[in-house]
Amino acid sequence: MKDLLVEANVPTAKHGTFTNEDEAIAFLSDMPLPYVIKTDGLAAGKGVIVTESVNEAKDAIKNYLSGDAFGDAGKTVVIEEGLIGNEISILAICDGTKAVPLAPAQDYKRLLNNDEGPNTGGMGAYSPIPSVSEDFVTQIMEEAVQPTLQTLITRGIDYRGVLYAGIMNTASGPKILEYNVRFGDPEAQVVLPRMKSSLFQLLQEAAQGNIEHSPISLTT
Repeated sequence: MKDLLVEANVPTAKHGTFTNEDEAIAFLSDMPLPYVIKTDGLAAGKGVIVTESVNEAKDAIKNYLSGDAFGDAGKTVVIEEGLIGNEISILAICDGTKAVPLAPAQDYKRLLNNDEGPNTGGMGAYSPIPSVSEDFVTQIMEEAVQPTLQTLITRGIDYRGVLYAGIMNTASGPKILEYNVRFGDPEAQVVLPRMKSSLFQLLQEAAQGNIEHSPISLTT
């Protein structure tokens, strides 16, 4: 996925992707704290560790690559710089050539209060986000989602469905953390009820390759 972001010239965190444990651990010395260690496969939203401990980072790499933590989903790991800012989720519906954004949402992954504890699949979410403007959503669509779709087209991929962008809004601007090709959970639980437009019609148009149902009408 990171290769796709780089190819599409989408802003993202400094990173490395590894299948070899020694190479992954050696890469840690080139990275600033905190370390972000991710599985490259599906891990029910729990395949991310953020730590300032070298030993904890090394243990995560070993557990992922060995398959002990997440099986085959952990056989490739991504090591990223830890970005500082507000994390935002934007879900978009794609018809192969263009995309329509739904409402942005913000979720909370840490298990405990005060942003402490391990990451979970999501402890809760809310939408709308007062600090996120329509201009911000437009920026993400123009600088990230649409270039990604165009790159998929050049790869011969006709992608129709949900593109869920995880974004860190840093002091130097938004950067894409990851994409998922599904609705976010718990984000969908607070985004979909806000839709006044027909979700069925939107998905049908996406499947047919011709979204006309735009912009999406939302409750405030």
